[in-house]
Amino acid sequence: MMRRQTTVIGSIVVVMAGLVAVSLLVWTGALPIKGPGFAQAEETVAYTPPPCPPEGSTTVDLTSLTINVYNGSETVGLAGNVEEVLTDAGLSVATAADWPQGDYQGNVQIMASEAGLVGAYSLTQIFPNSTVQIDTTLEPTDPTVSVVLGDEYEHTVLPADEIQLLGSGQAIAAPGNCVAVSPAAKEG
Repeated sequence: MMRRQTTVIGSIVVVMAGLVAVSLLVWTGALPIKGPGFAQAEETVAYTPPPCPPEGSTTVDLTSLTINVYNGSETVGLAGNVEEVLTDAGLSVATAADWPQGDYQGNVQIMASEAGLVGAYSLTQIFPNSTVQIDTTLEPTDPTVSVVLGDEYEHTVLPADEIQLLGSGQAIAAPGNCVAVSPAAKEG
């Protein structure tokens, strides 16, 4: 009887030791295993063409704008750094915070209501390779402009001394793929 117990207990210990060894190999990555196949589908972001600036519009004095700077990336302090550059250049930054809508997968997105489109396109001088979009959370008459710094932002904001040299009254060229804004926006 004792021999039988020793055999059973010994077998259980050997099996458990083997399972622990295999588990450690999987945990360290030495023994790769395939996942169960429950992967989530990749999130696809629908492309939204930028709005066209009003016909014949020219850049405005950047110091007249109310600007919000949002960090849409995982980089800590990004909005604060850009706020510092903008305020050193004499611009008015109302808010510098994390973007309420989470992460932005892109470089720089400048958002405004229909009334702030000229201001948004004027700000593109400061942020090379930025895109302009309509901010549907704002009232159509709100002139506030928001700058969203995304995961692909490469610290491309112009230095404060260069921002101060930018003038107003320069013609705004419409992007080739822009779409006209609504008739109500053109009246505002």
